[in-house]
Amino acid sequence: MAGLRHRVRVAALQILFEVDSIDHPIDVVLERRLEEEAFAPEGAEFLRHLVIGAWEHRYYLDQVIEEAAPNWPVSQMPGVDKAILRIALYELLVDETERTPLKAVINEAVELAKHFGSDNSSRFVNGVLGFVANKYATKRKS
Repeated sequence: MAGLRHRVRVAALQILFEVDSIDHPIDVVLERRLEEEAFAPEGAEFLRHLVIGAWEHRYYLDQVIEEAAPNWPVSQMPGVDKAILRIALYELLVDETERTPLKAVINEAVELAKHFGSDNSSRFVNGVLGFVANKYATKRKS
């Protein structure tokens, strides 16, 4: 299942990046991606859950990012970093159904940043998520 979840997070990152940067309708982009990927039913459901959840909560998630990285306004942040952080923060702070362990969420986000982001992305993502994990540690155990 870990391999499937990684593939789903990659697809979620790409969908959120496209929707945020090109302003395509999220439902169209999501359905197109589901057709291209042919995920198993649980993968398709997890992708819908992540993408819609992160997108619907983006204003709250962006506030958390700005609090954790006050010198980096979200509007000026690289789109890849923003999408990775929105996915990870959605999983950490909002999602009550999946309950992915904290370390797994952070590790996955850092790996996505290493693969898709700039040279500094993984350190930046790790720093933001570390700040959030420390601040919200009482809210979430794992």
